[in-house]
Amino acid sequence: MRVELRSVAGSQFQEVRVSTFSTLPLVALCNAVWGKDARVNGNFKKRVVIRETESERWTYEQVRVPLVKDRDYVMFVRRVAQAESGRCEIVFETRDEPGYPVRGDHVRIPVVRGRWTLDPAPDGRTSIAYQIYSEPGGLVPAVFARGGQCSAAVDFMKTILARATQ
Repeated sequence: MRVELRSVAGSQFQEVRVSTFSTLPLVALCNAVWGKDARVNGNFKKRVVIRETESERWTYEQVRVPLVKDRDYVMFVRRVAQAESGRCEIVFETRDEPGYPVRGDHVRIPVVRGRWTLDPAPDGRTSIAYQIYSEPGGLVPAVFARGGQCSAAVDFMKTILARATQ
């Protein structure tokens, strides 16, 4: 896997891009990223599907975070291109949802945004790129968050690759 970091104007936090290739089919990988019925695992405590269509999903999620208060957010995910088109692109971002206000026992993550892009590679494999920018909320200095953000992005790529084989 290749990990790249990019500065974001006006922010102390960086965008992380993890890319790799897989011999798994594009459709299986795209379905794994979409994760319609994916179980909550890893640092995820809770995931509630608020509403969903074939190409859009709103979820409320809670995550465990070491050493600081657990986090929560509302995520909007949209399939821009489905695997049947020959490529897969899924974008995501946090949004406000009146039914899920900020709770006192969690810190609301103010910004998460990114995308998954999966394309056929010339050698028959599938090219996978996961790009994410996030701000953890609370009083976490960027210098302390960066390592965790990178390792979380790599771990999530591994989760998707494992999910695609199931």
